[in-house]
Amino acid sequence: MNIIAKKDEMFKFRIDIATEELMERARRHVNLDKSKFARQSIREKAESIIAQHEKTVFSENDWHIFFDAVENPPEPNERIKKAAALYKEEIASS
Repeated sequence: MNIIAKKDEMFKFRIDIATEELMERARRHVNLDKSKFARQSIREKAESIIAQHEKTVFSENDWHIFFDAVENPPEPNERIKKAAALYKEEIASS
């Protein structure tokens, strides 16, 4: 994913003293200024939340059903046969 940083955009927010002190301690460990530390922290948290909410989770039963279908596929029905024929025609005419 390509992200172009715009230096002229500014994001201001208020922070309580306890959180600021915690941020100061943490940012000193990684030797980043406040701005870089905040950007990096926000990005990491946002990516984590997105990954957590946008991933598909399968149960053990789901896995068994999936692999059973892969190992023992059902016979194609008429609708699938028709779709395959249309696909072949489309490819042949290209």
